[in-house]
This record gives sequence, C-alpha cells and structure tokens, in this order.
Amino acid sequence: MSGAVELLSDGPVRPFPGHPTVNHRLLIPLALTALVAAAAPHASAQDERTVIQVTDVRGNAIPFAWVQIVNGVSRIADDSGRVTFSIKPKDSLNIQARRIGFQPYIGWVKRNPENGLYVADLPVLPRSLDPVTIKGRRDTPLARTGFYDRVARVQRGAYAARMITPEELDFRNPMKLSQILTGDNYVKVTPMNGRQVLLGRGINCAMTILVDGQRMLGTYEESIGSLNPPPLSSLSSIDDVVTAVSIAAIEVYGSAAAVPVELQRVAGARMAQGCGLVAIWTGSRK
Repeated sequence: MSGAVELLSDGPVRPFPGHPTVNHRLLIPLALTALVAAAAPHASAQDERTVIQVTDVRGNAIPFAWVQIVNGVSRIADDSGRVTFSIKPKDSLNIQARRIGFQPYIGWVKRNPENGLYVADLPVLPRSLDPVTIKGRRDTPLARTGFYDRVARVQRGAYAARMITPEELDFRNPMKLSQILTGDNYVKVTPMNGRQVLLGRGINCAMTILVDGQRMLGTYEESIGSLNPPPLSSLSSIDDVVTAVSIAAIEVYGSAAAVPVELQRVAGARMAQGCGLVAIWTGSRK
C-alpha cells in the first residue's frame, strides 16, 4: 500500500533501491497512450469489416446465398442471410448475390448509414412462390447433409477447404466435374491415360472421393498408392461416374488433417495416406 500512496504524492517515486527516479506526472500520459494503443487494433478490426445482408423483397433473410464482390472474393451467407468480408466499408459496393429459387442481384448496393449494412434484395422466381417452400428453405436436403454447417466452420477458420455451392455451380454452368475443379488451390486435375484424375499434394497422392456420403470405389484415384492396384481397364474416371448437372454442391479438402471428423469416418483407412478429400453431393440444387 505504501507504493500506492507514493504514486499519488507530488514527489518523485523510488519503488526499489537502485532504480532511477520516476516522476509520477509522466505516468498518466504514458498510461493513456498505452490504453489508446491497446484499443487501436480492435477499432481497426471493426473498421475493416463489411457486412452484406441478403433478403427477399419482403425483407425476409435468405440463408446460404452466394455473394461475390465484383472483381473480388466470394463468400456464403450464414443462416441469417448475412456474409462478412474483411474489407474496409465504402459508400457502395458492386456485388452479385445468388440463391436458387430467386432472381440474382447484380449491381451496386449502398451502405445503410444507420446500421452499416449493405442489403441485396432478391425477387422470388415465379416457380418458387409457394410459401411452404420458402418457409422450409433452411431445412433443404443439402442442409441436412451438414454441408452448410461445414461452410460456416470453414468461414470461421476451423478448416481450410473450398466449398462450392449450388449457386456457384449454376453460375459457372460446367459440363464436367473436372472442369469445376480445374485451377483449384486444393486439388490438381491431372491427365492420366487419357482421363482426368484428382490428385492432392503429389503424383502418388490421390484424393479420396465421396459421393452422397459414401466412398467412391473403382476410380483411378482409388488405384493410386495401392499396393495391389486393379487393371487400369477396369477403372473409371470421375467424369464418367458423376455428371456435372447432377451435382448440387462440392467440398474440397487439401489434406487429411483438414477433413472434418464426420467425413473422415466415411473415408476410413484412405485418410492414413494424408491426402485430401473431395465430397460430392448430388440432387436438386434448391
């Protein structure tokens, strides 16, 4: 307590023998400076966040919409229809927002000065006017696979993965699965014996492929790294097994360490090779 009394006095403070004299009048501005410096990163982080809200024309949130800032990155909205970008807010943004069952929003959105949100309204397509369909959108077949839960985890940084949504597939309109994945950071589409093969970190590290939650057997990928590979003539290319138009969504994990536990269980012993995984979900893109 004596040290505290001396700090409030007008004289110099010598807390320990041999230490230099400290003038307490200098401590106050120094302390204030330290507090401001500590608060600065938090304020800066808040200033670098841009939040876009995707709604229908009635103001109802549209969950899991695909949102892209033109000439920039794309992200997937959460179940409240909001998506956050780590960029400094501007007066307006040029974006596109897409969700199956709605007309896409393509153009500029202004920032609401009251709440700081950019709101993109998507009109409902005539074929989706049924209110029951709209009410149940959060519980779609794709959502029940856990896809959107993993999307949220990836966007929070729990895993490193590439999540391809129905909206992105519709936008890109690919003819083959290999076309969708060509140029991706987590998988290498490599020609082999006239077919396209999905490889991971090296020529002997092929991706494990899941289709609708089941491990796909009999593909070129399954033979790579195998001690007793089957004849090549008996193997199939993934492009021959799954057509692009039947695909609702895709998850790509570049390494075994990045694969969520629920998908590792399905992949089984293949994960011991340390290679990545491609999970394909087929069916309706609604």
